[in-house]
Parts: sequence; C-alpha cells; structure tokens
Amino acid sequence: MSLMFNKKNYIRAASAGVLIISIFAAGLLTGCEANKNQGNSNVVNAQTSDNSEEINKSESEKTVNDPAANDSKVMEDFQALLANNASLPELIRFIDNNISAVSKENATLMVDKLEEMQKKFLPGMDKKFYKDEDLQGKMSEAFMEDFDISKIYDVEDTELKQLLSETKDSGYKVETAEGMFFPVIDYEFYKKYSSYVTPDMKEYIDIMAVESNNVPAKDAALVIGWNEVLKRAINQEKLISKYSDSIKIADVKELYKKYVIFTLFGLNNTPLFSYETKVIDPKAKEAYLSILESGEESGYIKIISDFVDLLEKNDYKLTDEVSKFRDGIIENMN
Repeated sequence: MSLMFNKKNYIRAASAGVLIISIFAAGLLTGCEANKNQGNSNVVNAQTSDNSEEINKSESEKTVNDPAANDSKVMEDFQALLANNASLPELIRFIDNNISAVSKENATLMVDKLEEMQKKFLPGMDKKFYKDEDLQGKMSEAFMEDFDISKIYDVEDTELKQLLSETKDSGYKVETAEGMFFPVIDYEFYKKYSSYVTPDMKEYIDIMAVESNNVPAKDAALVIGWNEVLKRAINQEKLISKYSDSIKIADVKELYKKYVIFTLFGLNNTPLFSYETKVIDPKAKEAYLSILESGEESGYIKIISDFVDLLEKNDYKLTDEVSKFRDGIIENMN
C-alpha cells in the first residue's frame, strides 16, 4: 500500500522537474529502507513469538511427561478440594480420576484422608436416617425383600431413593441392628484403590472390607464364629507386626484390641463363660485348642496358650484367677 502511494507521487513529481524527482527519490529510498527495517522487525517478532510458543509447548510437555510434576499438581488440587469443604462424592470422583497419576505414597494419603472425612461426616449422615420414623419403616420394607443398595433405582419412594443414592455415592452402605437401619463405611468400596496404594494400606483395606462385609457383632452379640474371631485377630496382628510404621497402625491396633476382648470376654449376649455355670463356651474352647494344635506362633496365640493353660487348672471355669488374667491382658494393651 505504501509503495503504490509513492509511485503516484512520483508520476506527479516528474512533470515538476528534476529537483522534485530528486526529493522524491530520496524519500523513496528512505521509505524502502523503513519498509525493510519494518520487515526485519516483523521477522524478529515472528521468531520471538515462535520461540515463546516453543517454550510454552516445551513446558506443557514437561508437565505432561514429568510424573513428579503431575503428582504435585494432583496433590495441590486435592488439598484445594479439602480446603473448600468438598463433599464426599466430589472427593471420591477426584480420587477415582487422579489416583493413577500419583505415587503409591500420595495415593495412600488421599485414601486415608477420604476415610477420615467419611468418619467425620458419618454422624451427619446417620441423623438423616433417623429424622422420621416413616423413613425407617420404608427401609424396613425395602430391605426385608433382600434389598441391595446397588439397586437403589428400583426404589419408588423419592425421599428414600435420594437418601440411599447419597449414601452410596458417599462411600457408605446400610447396616441394621436392633431393627434400625444406619449407614456405615463400605470398605469393599475401597478395593478399587488397592492396586494404587502402599502394601500396608492394601492389607488394611482387605482387613476392613472383611469387617464391613460381615460385621462381627450385632445387638451385643457375636454374629461370627469363634474360629472367625481368631482368624481375624491373627491377620490384624500380622499387619501390626509387619508394618509398625504404617499410617493405619493406630486403627489396626484399636481393632485388634477389640478382637482380643472378644477372645477373652465374648459379648453380653454371647459371653465366653456361661452366666449360670461359669463354664467356657464349648465352641470357643474347641476353637482355642484347634489354633494351638496348628503350631502357629504369634503374640496373640501366646495369649490364647497362656489363657488355656490357666483354664485347664480351673476346669475351664471363670474364676477370680482367670478374671485377673484377662483384665491384665487388656490393661497391658492400653
């Protein structure tokens, strides 16, 4: 455009004489030089822009290809969710979508935090189950027909359907005791994370899934056999011995203590010793003798061994000596 305009001036100037031609020629040369410089400037700008894009592209590729950078970014986003009081379904969706992008250690931290938040929100969820008697009645009708929470879309009542959907999406399941229904953490739900977390967390999930899939006690009574009590306690003790620095060590120790109490005391409605005769439950005695005959060795089995030795001296009856022994075991676990 600039060059065409100068050409017209040149034609007009030609009729005016050599001086004008000279002036125009000088101007033309100056203009060309300016255009040349402008062109060079555009080239430089284009090169700079290209370089900038390459740098940005390189940084982007670095983030994508750098596991450490991805790991850090995911954890920052996770912490931001927690800081913004994200709901349990939001946390679960985030973990589902990002757990494969972080280290096993950070995956374990996310799963541990999810469990912590589930425990925190559980009382609030529990209140929703008891806000009116009609809701419990509706649950009773649904669950009497072997209802599975995964089939919530079969529920016709809108209020119940919404509550069960929220329960499931928050990683809970429905349990019942003494005719009432309530939410509990569904540890079977955690198994989808097992391949991403550290070995100790994987074993913890397995242990807790056993607990939530088949609870040990209801209505102040054991609902699992004595052999199962021993089996679970042994598995819990193994985790404690194997992973003494585990992030879940305190939780497993607490669970293990509960099982030692089951072992030595039973529960109110399934006592280890008969309230009338003071004699040990025959099925418990059989289970204890069987585990000793297996030849397994552990601290827990040593407790059973010492307990059985003492019981033999007392005709397998609850005496003051036996009571003192089992009280001492529990006190030493504190």
